[in-house]
Amino acid sequence: MTILKKIISGSMKILAGLLIVFLLSALFVNLSTIWSVRTIKQGGQVSSGLACVLISSGSMEPVISVNDLLILKGFEEYRPDDIITYVSDRGSLITHRVTERSGQSYITQGDANNVPDSKISGQQILGKTVFVVSGAGLAVKWLLSPICILLLAAIIFLLWLLGRVMRRE
Repeated sequence: MTILKKIISGSMKILAGLLIVFLLSALFVNLSTIWSVRTIKQGGQVSSGLACVLISSGSMEPVISVNDLLILKGFEEYRPDDIITYVSDRGSLITHRVTERSGQSYITQGDANNVPDSKISGQQILGKTVFVVSGAGLAVKWLLSPICILLLAAIIFLLWLLGRVMRRE
């Protein structure tokens, strides 16, 4: 029975550790993305680092769909055909393809749109899409929801409590 207790205890520690790492990673990604957007809104430029974006419109169909998760990387400059995410004048994030570049200005257009967007400056750009995780947005939205975070916290607490009870036996 002692070996079973050790296996259960070790498994609980690993699971709790993985849950904590996941929560800290999600917090880091969200904070870095919020920081990048805030920097752009204040007139700064993000030229390095990673950010994550959840897609909420179909303007880039069929290449990028609603609820896809994009991993972005900031670069010094962007080329036509790059898929970028930028902060609009209203403060929302828009992911479209670069169609033209003129100096430090860019014209973009959604693949599913008939009309190009207004010209944007390079300072508005959060980054270029370097990786697409299809459909992962639904899982991320659920995992970052208050209900799921409370559920994960409850699981961690129950694992901790079970570990304490097993040590007393």
